[in-house]
Amino acid sequence: SDGWSTHRRWLLKSVFGAEMVWMPRQRRRMALALWAAALASALAEEYTPPTPSGAIAFLETFQGDWASRWTYSQKEVYTGKFAAEPYKLDAIPGDVGLTMPAKAHRYGLTRKLDEPVATAEQPLVVQYEVSLKGGLECGGAYVKLLHVDASFDGAQFEEPTPYSIMFGPDKCANAGKVHFIFKFRNPVTGDLVEHHLRETPPLPPTAERVVQTHLYTFVLLPDNKLRIAIDNETAGEFSLLDDFDPPVNPPKQIDDPTDAKPADWVDERMVADPDARKPDDWDEDAPYQIADPAASKPEGWHDDAPEMIADPAATMPADWDSEEDGEWEAPLVKNPLCSNPGCGEWQPPMIANPAYKGKWYAPMVDNPAYKGEWKARQIDNPAFFEDRNPAASLLPIGAVGFELWTMDDGTLFDNVLITRDEAAARAYAEQTWGVRHAIEAKAKADALAAEDGPGDKLVDKAVFYANRAAQLAQDLVADKPVAVGIALFVGFLSLVLACCWPSAQKRAPPA
Repeated sequence: SDGWSTHRRWLLKSVFGAEMVWMPRQRRRMALALWAAALASALAEEYTPPTPSGAIAFLETFQGDWASRWTYSQKEVYTGKFAAEPYKLDAIPGDVGLTMPAKAHRYGLTRKLDEPVATAEQPLVVQYEVSLKGGLECGGAYVKLLHVDASFDGAQFEEPTPYSIMFGPDKCANAGKVHFIFKFRNPVTGDLVEHHLRETPPLPPTAERVVQTHLYTFVLLPDNKLRIAIDNETAGEFSLLDDFDPPVNPPKQIDDPTDAKPADWVDERMVADPDARKPDDWDEDAPYQIADPAASKPEGWHDDAPEMIADPAATMPADWDSEEDGEWEAPLVKNPLCSNPGCGEWQPPMIANPAYKGKWYAPMVDNPAYKGEWKARQIDNPAFFEDRNPAASLLPIGAVGFELWTMDDGTLFDNVLITRDEAAARAYAEQTWGVRHAIEAKAKADALAAEDGPGDKLVDKAVFYANRAAQLAQDLVADKPVAVGIALFVGFLSLVLACCWPSAQKRAPPA
């Protein structure tokens, strides 16, 4: 007999099988170690993002070796370095996002598309997630869809690098907005012109007690309609033809830049009446207020009484030493004579001056020399063109770029998606952002509920804290199942070893 107790044999047999009970000690130890390593590996399995359906032109989840797919700008101004970091609330264990970890830096990073994406004839859907782990006071969180070809070198990426569309949140010293800017090439001059959305959607809250990840989406349709959504809710519907400044189509005629207003042109509609004269009794020096001539000094007024007097009720402290503390003086108090009726030099109150008229000005009359508002001569616009379907002519997209400056840290990007299929984009958002949003929204609601406190009654407090403890345990399992699983496994393994491992003390031989 090896001296093991019955309960140790039973536990090993129940958990690991009969072979483990009679296995030699060294082999049993190795088997347990391999089993522990396998379980820990399974628990710590890396997060695998879902696979989107439909034709996807671009997808970046920043999992795995993301840096091998992206290129940092080597321009001197881009001192910031992105990092793959977890969300502030680890709602999807193992999921990370591209983060700007340091404030007061400029960041430049690009990734080329496998194939360029044009906007003609098919919808264009772009969406990505933003989580402001450190809030947003001043900085950008937008993406640039770059107009570059296969020869583009991301190391040379900089602000002037041409883009087709710039989209996403931006804020500094205001409430912030969601940008949508597109560049359109004038077919006559060849110039690229920026067109800014006139009425931009407002940002969701940028500083929250429980950080909420927000989903930004735009859908550009072949009929020139643009829809912007935040968190899968429409934030605005626009037209490329009607809602951008400057308009896509320039005016047919413009002011002649060589024309100038003649020197003798009179464009003042009204002038001071040259025939008007200031009335003889108009006194410009009369003051606005004067002393009330009807007022008189109240009877019993104490002209010579001081406003403050030594407190007659005060006495020198018993421990006052005149040689060390100086001559003692009673504290000053308000003179009671000044309360009824008053004291000091009496002055009558001020009243409005009935003779006051102020500075005299001549009345205004129509200007007999007025020629009207001067306008420059109109000429044909040499840059004029008309394109009633600009959506079909937007610049093709060859890369995705982050070209940002921020005064905040912790801005995180994730799940950048470009597709032609709006339904596929929405389905993918539900599998990623939707899962995270549900957990973050619940955490926010719980935090708000916790602010109400447990109540005053003992029973209410007991119920409150019991529910809170249960909720914390539930949230811990939901938020960090890997950590909880490993912790439980380590605890269980410790119990097995404590119960089942033979003592190092040599057993006494059987009688």
